[in-house]
Amino acid sequence: MSRRLWLAAAAVLFSIALALMLAAPFMAPYGTFTGLDGTAANIDHGWMGHGPAGLAYLLGDIFCHQQEARSLILNGSQMPVCIRDTGMLIGLVAGFCASWLLDSKMFDRRWAVAGSILVAAMAVEWLVEGRVGDMPVLRMLSGIVGGFGAALFLSWMLYRDTETDNPM
Repeated sequence: MSRRLWLAAAAVLFSIALALMLAAPFMAPYGTFTGLDGTAANIDHGWMGHGPAGLAYLLGDIFCHQQEARSLILNGSQMPVCIRDTGMLIGLVAGFCASWLLDSKMFDRRWAVAGSILVAAMAVEWLVEGRVGDMPVLRMLSGIVGGFGAALFLSWMLYRDTETDNPM
């Protein structure tokens, strides 16, 4: 499979994930999914019987803490993932699309550095937020920036020349 096809596949995969996360609250009656606070990497709730929405919330349960205070509310239900994770999905889609458009320029190591800096910006926001309090808009923006950076870095990894990058 060509590099461009891999980038397109990643963009489509994360687009589907984002669409599922945005649509899930509307796949059940108003206010069905509330109070989901839990722990990331731990299935805290049962999602059987909720169809495709259950899949979205199961993925959210696995990958996100699902704190209601840090989630967008759609159709009276909190989204399956928090604001930052929603931003990360948006950033991943945008980053893989940008990498697809940049194509042959992705060999340049500067994309790895740029991607790393953008991911680090998200980590800085996370540290600052712990000291100054809740900042939902900044959390969403840092997720977008971090997701975009992660996509740039992963795209560079796909494109890099392992023969000349290997110092041994």
